[in-house]
Amino acid sequence: MTTSPDGRSAPRVPNFKRFLITGALLGFVVGAVISLVGDDVRGYSATTGALFLGAFGALLGAGLAGILGILLDRSGRRSS
Repeated sequence: MTTSPDGRSAPRVPNFKRFLITGALLGFVVGAVISLVGDDVRGYSATTGALFLGAFGALLGAGLAGILGILLDRSGRRSS
């Protein structure tokens, strides 16, 4: 942790890019697995369903990871 000129330690800031990418990847994997384990939908192949639910999961995961990153950023700034 770095220190500022007045001797206090500077707060750590979360890396938002990593939070968003990790959330999107986890969301995609969860969505795709749910699609492949669940029942088939008439009119869509298994691959198409996995991609649709995976994309929705990626969007949802990135959003939740962004909110988590913002909350961690605010709590880190508040404690200093």
